[in-house]
Amino acid sequence: MDAKFTIPAPDTSSSPPCDIPWLWGHIIRQIKRRVTERHVHENGQIFIVESGVMAVMTQSAYWLVAPGQVLWLPCGLVHEARSHGAITGWSLYIAKDKSAGLDQTPFLADSTRLLTAQVERLSHHIEKTPWNAAMRRLADCFWDELLSIPRQSVSLPFPKDERLKRVAKALNSTPADPRTQQAWADMAGMSLRSFIRHFTADTGLQFSVWRQRLRLLNAQERLARGERVTDVAASVGYNSLGAFATAFQKSTGYTPSAYAHHCRVR
Repeated sequence: MDAKFTIPAPDTSSSPPCDIPWLWGHIIRQIKRRVTERHVHENGQIFIVESGVMAVMTQSAYWLVAPGQVLWLPCGLVHEARSHGAITGWSLYIAKDKSAGLDQTPFLADSTRLLTAQVERLSHHIEKTPWNAAMRRLADCFWDELLSIPRQSVSLPFPKDERLKRVAKALNSTPADPRTQQAWADMAGMSLRSFIRHFTADTGLQFSVWRQRLRLLNAQERLARGERVTDVAASVGYNSLGAFATAFQKSTGYTPSAYAHHCRVR
């Protein structure tokens, strides 16, 4: 069960705006896989993963948050999440007014040692320390560090066209599906040429590139759950273990076995 830390809401009737808490959340300590159905938050949300892997899906993209990474979700964004095996980290919420200062589209970033130290300090002391000037300064420093981190657009965009959505949904359910591009074009009710052109225009990725990225993201999730490398390769459509290992390392910078070790909760 998650260990909670929360900044209690004070009586704001007599508090100046600067004394109103704008950050709260909880420490994530899960030993089993967990799935959170589609939902939405009034406030902004930040996931910081320390170990394990968390997948977050919005209506337009699929994000995988690996150890040492941060995911920002703006307020009002419909999303679902799932962890894979044990996971540790933090889930923070940022008040709506404060969230307006950050992008209103999700982004992924590599955490920094300073950001991790700040969130550890916040989570370990927030229950015992009221929202005072010192705590507010620490939260402000955390926010400044978050704003300064280089952002990545590493995600898998989902197509918006309903015809292409059918294809994406089928592949998301079964990444190893071996059907040809012509067969996928037939599912979408398009000619092959039209399918390729529309898919690239809709997602920004060629269909073959999109499908490989989906397979590798799915492989990352499976490895984080502790599945065997040979089983993972087959489950995402690779007949050759060597080809899988080469593609996986090119995409992530890790061999499959090293990635599994990297995600393990320590």
